[in-house]
Amino acid sequence: MEMLRYLFAGALLLFGLFIVVTNYVRLIANYRNRKKDGHWSSPAPIVGPLFIIVGYSMLPFEFSEWIFLAIILDPDTVITVIGLPHLIKGLRK
Repeated sequence: MEMLRYLFAGALLLFGLFIVVTNYVRLIANYRNRKKDGHWSSPAPIVGPLFIIVGYSMLPFEFSEWIFLAIILDPDTVITVIGLPHLIKGLRK
């Protein structure tokens, strides 16, 4: 049963890393194609870091605060956190 938990935690961790890497690829693709066709793909904020944190917390390692750097290293989460006050300000008008 423990082995199943560790496999599930590893899968969550890898899926979270995949989402964060995909966010970087999407960001670069959006930058490269910004003038060609005008199509932008949408971000997936918080999802990747959330999977990473949950997966890491299920593993038998001592929990470290360094895992929260995943939130800062995800570009979509950073963009969302920076843009959230502007969104709230715009909704209040």
